[in-house]
Amino acid sequence: MEILYSIIIPHKDIPCLLQRCLDFIPSRDDVQIIVADDDSSPDVVDFAHFPGSDRTDVEILFTKEGRGAGYARNCGLARAKGRWLVFADADDFFLPGFLNVLDTYRNTDYDLITFRAETVDSDTLAPVPSRQIHNGKIAEDMDLEILKYRNDVPWAKMVSAELVRRYRICFDETVAANDAMFAAYVDYHARKVAACSGYVYCVTVRKDSLQYGVRSDTLLARVKVACRYNRFLLDIGRSDKVLYSYSRVTDCRKHFGSKGYCRALCIYLRFESWKNVYRTFAELLKSKFHCTSITKVL
Repeated sequence: MEILYSIIIPHKDIPCLLQRCLDFIPSRDDVQIIVADDDSSPDVVDFAHFPGSDRTDVEILFTKEGRGAGYARNCGLARAKGRWLVFADADDFFLPGFLNVLDTYRNTDYDLITFRAETVDSDTLAPVPSRQIHNGKIAEDMDLEILKYRNDVPWAKMVSAELVRRYRICFDETVAANDAMFAAYVDYHARKVAACSGYVYCVTVRKDSLQYGVRSDTLLARVKVACRYNRFLLDIGRSDKVLYSYSRVTDCRKHFGSKGYCRALCIYLRFESWKNVYRTFAELLKSKFHCTSITKVL
């Protein structure tokens, strides 16, 4: 039988959450599940009973390079057989009936379909606010320009495998934000896109996760990726979509003081376009002088 969906899940050291993710994916002959393990520790993972090893529809790739989730996803891409690519993080899970929603678009010629996602606390499953500011706007009749270059995650999407292969799109092999440029390239090359108001995915929040945890190396990686993202947008003539990448620099100062700020600033000055650097510091100086003038008046 033809494989319709290749579901790619990177994993590292969270076997219980990976098992939860797999439990929410029903077995179907047209679904290929690929788990790409990023050199998990044998102290944490029982490799003799690795999650998914008891299912014939799950392919497990054990990578030993330890090069991060982006590398693991790329290994999964190399093994994908489906017409559609579907991505999940190991600590998240799909919502009941999600395949029925995806099946609505299975025989279409879209390059990209975006769906809605819920967000919950990983331990309590209590709802929490979504970090995806446009999630509630995703609908069939929406202005799709709202999502373009503003939805930089791979999950809650159906991506044409043919599109990814044709343009050789892959994930960055960075310690954080490895999916941002992948999403940007998909947005750029996708010619026929759609949005669906159906909920198919559940994002979970964990304090120690890469997304929500605070580590120097991950914050610095986000600075660099944001700058590269902006350069890409300027190169394709979409200056209207550039990010305020300097906020990533100030995040480093907030959490790691002057040393963290200096390291982040060096990355920012090296990788951000000089046009954006000039605009950012011009606005900062203008704001500073404005505040100084108000203080003198008072």
